[in-house]
Amino acid sequence: MFALTSSLALTAGAQETRPGGAATQAATSTAGVDVLERRLYDAVRRAPRDPAARAALGNWLASRGQLKSGSVLLEEARLFGGSAGAVGARLQHIYVWLRDWPSLAALPAPPLSPGEKARAAVLAQRATNASGTDSTVVPFGAVELGGLGRVPLILGQDTVWAEIDPQEEGVVLPGLARGAGLVELLGEDRRGPLGVLREVAMGTIVLQNLLVSVDATLPSGRARIGFDVFAQLAPTVDTKAATVTLHRAGRVIEPPGAAGIPFLLGFPGVSLALRPGEAPVPIVSPAGRAALRGKRWTVDLHRGVLWVEPAH
Repeated sequence: MFALTSSLALTAGAQETRPGGAATQAATSTAGVDVLERRLYDAVRRAPRDPAARAALGNWLASRGQLKSGSVLLEEARLFGGSAGAVGARLQHIYVWLRDWPSLAALPAPPLSPGEKARAAVLAQRATNASGTDSTVVPFGAVELGGLGRVPLILGQDTVWAEIDPQEEGVVLPGLARGAGLVELLGEDRRGPLGVLREVAMGTIVLQNLLVSVDATLPSGRARIGFDVFAQLAPTVDTKAATVTLHRAGRVIEPPGAAGIPFLLGFPGVSLALRPGEAPVPIVSPAGRAALRGKRWTVDLHRGVLWVEPAH
């Protein structure tokens, strides 16, 4: 059904290949995902101290939502001689998804910029928390290009509409006029100012201490929210009702009769394994959108699946 190639692995020498790239092109169905995972586990059993095999499995598990297991395997691959640069670049994103700020702060520069390192050090002394009601229902606006949809973010007395962007992490605001007093700037990177968003609400759920950056090119009243923030709340999108239900604890109960579409996190990006024999497609591609259009679907991060309910 698929083949494993050398681009799955991190080399142990100076060459820095992107870990796991072929894996996200190979899995083409639930059965394919399971077979590939078994092969990666078998490779580690055959050579337990091989950094390439360990890194490939770690990257794969992280891409399937098993973030902690993936990070441990990648850390071990680095200890066994894997490429520190390539592993560190991947761990940077996984630590963000895990909200493991102490581990993020301990990463060297590169991959972290000085501003990112300063921000991680501040967050290491705090915690990213969610409070409020167990669940909340908020409007979900359709987006034709780029993002998955739009949801309202409440910043103090202000509200902005945030596009759910699989290429982003944290929250991106249009400027400091939005969320005044709630944004703590700690530096810059190549894209602009960055810092910590002390508090933001989505309906009746309140999130504290999120990554934030500023994009001055965004129109006033618009923002972007990363898939990491969105997925952690186990969202159930009802495209017909134009709503999304968010769950503070991030727990998902499999909807009766739902079909599971495996997804793969690309750090950045999200792809869907829609059909046997075909490569995964970006979730915001025409094929990805078509699979979800008019449906009710739920992000199950811990199982790496979108549950798509049958149309009624």
